[in-house]
Amino acid sequence: MKLILLALSLLLTVWTGAALGVDASICNPGGTVIYYPNGELKSCPLKDITLLSGVRCNMYAEAEFYELGTLKSCISRDFFNYEGLTCNEYSTISFYVSGKLQGCVLATRVEVDGKVCVELQPIELFENGRLKACSAPH
Repeated sequence: MKLILLALSLLLTVWTGAALGVDASICNPGGTVIYYPNGELKSCPLKDITLLSGVRCNMYAEAEFYELGTLKSCISRDFFNYEGLTCNEYSTISFYVSGKLQGCVLATRVEVDGKVCVELQPIELFENGRLKACSAPH
């Protein structure tokens, strides 16, 4: 019986979480708010510094979301660490729908897949985490 109740509560939690999108209350009043045809939030400028998918996104900057409510991109307020990479503060960070990092501006020099990528330049990753592109040192 306990197992059934546990399974039902877990199912209800997962189902409810998947059904909930991003609430437009995070948007700056008076800013342009764009919705998907199904009514889910697509993009808006943020009214406060807001923690989204582990990123502290900067206030008044545009945040974009996928239709299921996951973060697509925002301007970071702080440095963001992701699997050995440090993304720079006050720069665009983008994610795949899966939540994997798509790209950012590097805060530090790093070696990825045998290639050195320089700081303060963009890096792009494939969804599997492999290097797609970055700037090498001169």
